[in-house]
Amino acid sequence: MNLKDASVVITGSTRGFGRATAQVLHDRGGRVVVSGRRQEDVDRVVTELGEPAAGLACDVSDADQVYALSRFAVERNGRIDVWINNAGVSPLPGAVLDFPPETAEAVFRVNCLGTLHGTHAAMHHMRQQGSGTIVNLYGRGSDLRPASPSGLYGATKAWITSFTRTFAAEYADLPVRIIGFSPGMMTTDMLAVDQVVGRRIVETMRRFPMALEALGTPPEVPAVELADLLERSEKRFVEYRQMRGLRKARMLARLIWMGMNKRARPPEATFEVLPPYEPPVG
Repeated sequence: MNLKDASVVITGSTRGFGRATAQVLHDRGGRVVVSGRRQEDVDRVVTELGEPAAGLACDVSDADQVYALSRFAVERNGRIDVWINNAGVSPLPGAVLDFPPETAEAVFRVNCLGTLHGTHAAMHHMRQQGSGTIVNLYGRGSDLRPASPSGLYGATKAWITSFTRTFAAEYADLPVRIIGFSPGMMTTDMLAVDQVVGRRIVETMRRFPMALEALGTPPEVPAVELADLLERSEKRFVEYRQMRGLRKARMLARLIWMGMNKRARPPEATFEVLPPYEPPVG
């Protein structure tokens, strides 16, 4: 795929990995459509990118707003070549039962339903034009391993992985490429927290700075790898993990070495502990 003049929609692209991906694809000649919840943030990124970037505010938990985003992209660029379901939220660190149901629902609506809405919107246009690529963001929890201290977020990534694999199998007859992309642990503001919910995961979080230093990468690194994958892969369904092979081995070796060598570790973190949720069942 040649990204030059490709029409690309990226949800959640005003910060973090989405912002880095918007920059990389714009630099490679793509006509990027930026999206985020606040129009002022969208306008700022569009200005930073420059022509031919455009943008529209969109809450991906609202299907009508996602469909409006897809119409905006088609009106602006004539088609949608790549749709990246990147928008996602994560609550504060905490055990899965330490959050009220409304917190879980909010995370599921953005991460899971947002991916579903985006896939619906993209497929509508890609069926009509006879081509396109849909990228769904995997992450911690996609491998079905325990995702503490971000278990609710991890559960949504497990859902997205299952959804993407099923979607790819059920629509294998259509000329649409599907990519499940896991960018690994990234040094973004999503991980900059100073509070935890409940005490069950406090010890894990104290060692979090060490894990982030050993395993974290700037979002620009996986953004470049996603762009390379879009340009080079010819497979109709691809699952890609940024943390793999020798890179994964080196990261884990560094984590182990830091765990054995106190002088190599960053200081342990301290957090404000918020009270956990107590269901009114008594």
